[in-house]
Amino acid sequence: MFENVLWNVNGFRYPSEGRLLLISKVCAALVFIIALAGIGATATATAFVQVSEKTVAARQLEMKSMAEAAKLINAMFKGSSPYDSALFKAAAETIYQTSGSALVAHFEGNPAIAGSAASSTIMTERAEFTALANDLGVYAKALSSAAESHPDALTPDMRMRGGNVRGLGPFGKKIDPATEISSMSAEHAFHIMLQTCTSCHAKFRLKTN
Repeated sequence: MFENVLWNVNGFRYPSEGRLLLISKVCAALVFIIALAGIGATATATAFVQVSEKTVAARQLEMKSMAEAAKLINAMFKGSSPYDSALFKAAAETIYQTSGSALVAHFEGNPAIAGSAASSTIMTERAEFTALANDLGVYAKALSSAAESHPDALTPDMRMRGGNVRGLGPFGKKIDPATEISSMSAEHAFHIMLQTCTSCHAKFRLKTN
């Protein structure tokens, strides 16, 4: 019975060599498990950062493509670039394809991630954000249709009608694009589309100095 027990001078019992070996193996196993957990947590954190970076990069690319498309259309309306219905339509389609549900999908979950200028307000006021994204799509589609029906020239009926400022400016009457877009000129739709972008940024984009 004494071969499994060691005694010290104070009478305390210590484990035998066999038990010490078992305990050391258990401790080693625990250390290994903890190490694996740490590696797993680090890998998860790294993967999250990579996903976040890709998400931000995708958003920025989409925003840049829409901005470039809007600039192209604006130049044609201003006359600084010649009207080209194919380019006009392609630009409008670029905005349309990145608006609506596609735009909303880019900002699902918690959009306020590192490197992004998106505000967490998108989470708390999702309905308004979705409505603006959908409105953007309605105006962009109207511009695409206008280009298709005007293949040769930017005609007067595409132009803003004098005195017609419905929906424009901070004091403009709120309109429902779904019901009024059919009676709206292409240039009018374009300006309200730009205002929609401005409203979205003012509400859902972090302020930067």
